[in-house]
Order: sequence, then structure tokens, then C-alpha cells
Amino acid sequence: MPSGLIAKEDLPIIEAFKGDKLNLISPVTLRENLAYIFTLIGLTRLPDTIELEVIEDFIRSTYPYFTIQEMRIAFKMAVQGKFDCNIEHYEKFSPKYISGIMNAYKSKANQVRKNIPPPPDQPVKHLSDQEIVDFTKEDWLNGKRQDFNRVFNADKVFKILLKQGKLAFTQDQILETIRVVREDNLYRLNKMHPLDAKKFSQEIRQEDFIELQCKKLALVKYFEGFSG
Repeated sequence: MPSGLIAKEDLPIIEAFKGDKLNLISPVTLRENLAYIFTLIGLTRLPDTIELEVIEDFIRSTYPYFTIQEMRIAFKMAVQGKFDCNIEHYEKFSPKYISGIMNAYKSKANQVRKNIPPPPDQPVKHLSDQEIVDFTKEDWLNGKRQDFNRVFNADKVFKILLKQGKLAFTQDQILETIRVVREDNLYRLNKMHPLDAKKFSQEIRQEDFIELQCKKLALVKYFEGFSG
């Protein structure tokens, strides 16, 4: 069957995927379902207490992420002859017998999972310019407001505000911003570990890096005007 096409007979398996995991269900629930399975396969010699404890431990530890609903379906399908496995138990509900049926079911379940169509892609939300600006502004104003270098998405926000005419600078303001950025960089440089200082020293020699820092500082001054 081509991927993405679900057979009607496989729908109960898909529903069973959503059930209760075997490693999480209570002992009472597990034993109730084992009683159903014993009846289904025609088991007349029921396991004694010790055997039942071994069986329960084997099921929980070997198939922890299968659901109890899957286990019921597995044995039902085996009895219906839908699996290529031996369903003769010879009055012995052993771990080996359980494995034969569950492994046959596992192959079927894997095929069904492959045929489940993927969920539709969620539409990508395109933020408006104002939403982009507001996000960065709130991120700064609601944060520690200590380091202008941490301003998020600065280049994009700066361009938006500049285009909207909300940012304007005199030559003196530009020079002052550059001065503050360079002094801050020198202060940071003197406090850094030598290896970090070497890397940072290379970064602050790049015009693009300094330009972005200046944009961040300019945005901080703009945002602070909204803080009251």
C-alpha cells in the first residue's frame, strides 16, 4: 500500500497507538487485560502467582512503550490468523509465546505507522514590521537592561524604524554613539580571559561588527524612551 493510505482494518491499530503505555498502567489494569487475552486464546491452565509476576515483569520491561490496547489487538489479530506466527500455547503463557505474537504485531504496527500521513504543515505566521519592533522592544524592557549588545534582531528593527522615520541622528549623536561603543568594548576587553580577549579584539576591528553595536545602542536609547 502506498505511503499515506490507511486501510480501514488498520484504523483500530492507529487508535491503539494513543492508548495507555504498558510501563505505566496499574497491575490491576494489566491483569484485567491479561484475563481477556487468556480467554481469547483459550488458555485453561492459568499462570500461578509466581508465573504471573514473571509475565508482568517481562511485558513491562520488553514492551514498555507499546500500549495495553495494542497488546489486546495483537493477540486478537493473531487468533484471527492475520499474523504469520504460531498461536499454539500448549497451555503455557510464557514470555517466548508472548514474544512470538508481539513481534509479529510489531512488524504490522511499523507498516501502519509508515502509512500514517504526516500532519499538515502549520501556516507560517508572517510578523508585521510593528510586531517585529514590539517584540525586540519588550524583550529589552522586560529584561535586565544592562548590556546593549544583547538587543535581539537589531539590524532588522533598526532598518524598520529608520524607514518609518522614527530614528534620526545628528552627526554629533553618531560620533557620541561610536565613542560609547568603543569605550565599552575597551572595558570588556580588559576584563576578558586572554583567549576570549583575542577573539573579541579581532571582532571589534571589523566595521560591520561596530556598526551593529552602534545600532543596538541607538535602539536601547530609543526603547528607553518608552520605559517611563
